[in-house]
Amino acid sequence: MGNRLRHANRRKQVAAVLLILMAGMLLAPAVGAQGGLAMSGSFYRQSFEIPQGSSVNAPSIYVIVFNQGSEEFGVRMTWEAPAGVEVLLSEEEFTLKPGEQKKVLVGVAVSHDTPAGEYAINLTAESYRAEAQGIQLLGAAGQSARLVVLGTSATVHARTVSPSGDPVPATVRLFRLAGDDRLEVAYAETGDLEATVAPGRFVAAAYMGGQRLGEETFDVADGEAKTVTLTVATVYFEGFGVVPNYRNDNGALAFADIVYTLNNLYQAFPEASTILTVDRDGAPLAQIQMATLAPLEKGSVGLHYAFIPADGWVAGEYAFQALLSIGGQTYAASPVETLRVEPAAEASLAGKESGAAQSRANSGGINWALTLSAAGGTVLIGLVPAALARRRKKARPEQKDS
Repeated sequence: MGNRLRHANRRKQVAAVLLILMAGMLLAPAVGAQGGLAMSGSFYRQSFEIPQGSSVNAPSIYVIVFNQGSEEFGVRMTWEAPAGVEVLLSEEEFTLKPGEQKKVLVGVAVSHDTPAGEYAINLTAESYRAEAQGIQLLGAAGQSARLVVLGTSATVHARTVSPSGDPVPATVRLFRLAGDDRLEVAYAETGDLEATVAPGRFVAAAYMGGQRLGEETFDVADGEAKTVTLTVATVYFEGFGVVPNYRNDNGALAFADIVYTLNNLYQAFPEASTILTVDRDGAPLAQIQMATLAPLEKGSVGLHYAFIPADGWVAGEYAFQALLSIGGQTYAASPVETLRVEPAAEASLAGKESGAAQSRANSGGINWALTLSAAGGTVLIGLVPAALARRRKKARPEQKDS
């Protein structure tokens, strides 16, 4: 009798363990691993509802591919979806060393011709190694997500403004509410978002420097065009411009005057700095700290910086952007402004000639009309008096190296 009870209890315990294991398999994140390859991320948690002729693309939708093996291998991303549906990947093929990982953003675009209905989207990462005999497949890992294509749609226009109504280039994120879940459907870093969405309930939220500044929940019906205005009190670049200044003797480009206005509507900060990033023909060229503000007070302040490439001006397209750093983190970014330098405007200003150009920049040789226009009409604090004083005293300016 005792043995039968012990065997019965053991069978119950084994059954309970199996049930726990099966439940764990059902509830575990969608991570696959084979041949050292593994995948995790948020793609499998998505339940896409996309109207015909629109798309969903947001940084919160992604997969992460891992190399958990001991050898380097290549990875190829593939997908399966119904006709008329395209999966948009930020990376389609890459190499992973042992212990490395790669985050791949995932978007979904639906054509106007895709029939309404419910579908599945499969995303697969395949690992391989190139050998003398050809490509050897090592393993694969995948995730699946649900897609509902709808024949109904609505539009949402969400924008961020300051308390005075001026546009603010904050990050705007649009979420569709599905039960307790917030599923991101659109994203914009310019402070102005427009999206075609499925009818339903949504949240539009504004962020700056990773902080949520405000949000609004609303419903949108089939055929409705909804406009949402989010008023935010933050720090932002109110004006940003690049003003070319040319030499009087030969007309060559001497320097680019970077003029910008910071507007702090939020609070005073003990210290902040502005950073200038410069690309030339799409490749990073320079990153320079333009100014340190200790403290950064509330209110508006106009600043400028005379930029000259360390290797002199070379024909091509230059892209400029200002960043505001607070506490070591990027808090705000200006729009990107470009300057096209033609071969005839090149100036060999590296080395000792760059000092002369900087002297001209700081001794009054500035295109004032364009500079004030680029700054949004804000008086550049300390710039005009300092420039006039330097012109009178003929003082040698401090060198600014890029």
